[in-house]
Amino acid sequence: MDFLTRHIRAPAKVNLILRITGKRIDGYHELQSLMCPIALWDELWLSCGRPGIRIHVKNGNGLVPDNSENLAVRAAEIFYDAAKIQSALDIEMEKNIPVAAGLGGGSSDAAAVLMGLNEIYGFPLSQSLLFSLASGLGADVPFFLMRGAAWAEGIGDQLESFRKIQPLYMVLVNPNAPLSTAAVYKNLKWGLTKEGIKTKKPHFEETLMDPVPWLFNDLESVAASMCQEVVRIREAVLEAGASGVLMSGSGPTVFGLFNDQKAAVEAESFLSVHFKHWRVVATQLMP
Repeated sequence: MDFLTRHIRAPAKVNLILRITGKRIDGYHELQSLMCPIALWDELWLSCGRPGIRIHVKNGNGLVPDNSENLAVRAAEIFYDAAKIQSALDIEMEKNIPVAAGLGGGSSDAAAVLMGLNEIYGFPLSQSLLFSLASGLGADVPFFLMRGAAWAEGIGDQLESFRKIQPLYMVLVNPNAPLSTAAVYKNLKWGLTKEGIKTKKPHFEETLMDPVPWLFNDLESVAASMCQEVVRIREAVLEAGASGVLMSGSGPTVFGLFNDQKAAVEAESFLSVHFKHWRVVATQLMP
């Protein structure tokens, strides 16, 4: 085939609500979560034509594999296998989403590859099959196929679109210290959370949801016990004027919500000046 190239943006996400409701016998944790994409992206270029699968990662800082261990490569492998097409792909990836940060960067990259390849090859796979393949790659990957905010249950694979969220501005703060999701869940103790308690899914028909009163994360105290910077960041973001603060996912990234862009940008400037060792980004919810 002739060489075909697609440029795809893979967005990060934050968890506005994350409650752990139980643990299955296979080791996976059941949860309830309200997840929302944000305006921070990895950039991917998919070039199809040369036999095999290769990946080149820019800005990976040695933390992102450039081989078959990369989830984006695994996504390509299972796409070609399911579509019964000879693999022929070069992936150029520019990492902008912090790694092992609770923002879903690797999962988003994998979802972007599945969607991009399906488009390039004329949609040989149904949407339901794409979701099935995504579930096999990781609990967060199906969410990124939704292309918008969603309420998640099960292990994160039972998804319902949830777009009625105020697109608030926000500041992300990452301590430049990766935190393993597996390690956080391993350290999750029943005594540190109210596991088994379920949250009623927010319901808004006529108005947009203000997420601030709903912010909740069962994993925050666990991550904070492993990375003390989480507590310091929370305090600093509140001092910078955020109306609500929460750690995203398994951390250690913390976000603060703001009602207007000016306040978010001013907070970004304040935090960048006073805490030079943190990565600080002003961005926005994209429900």
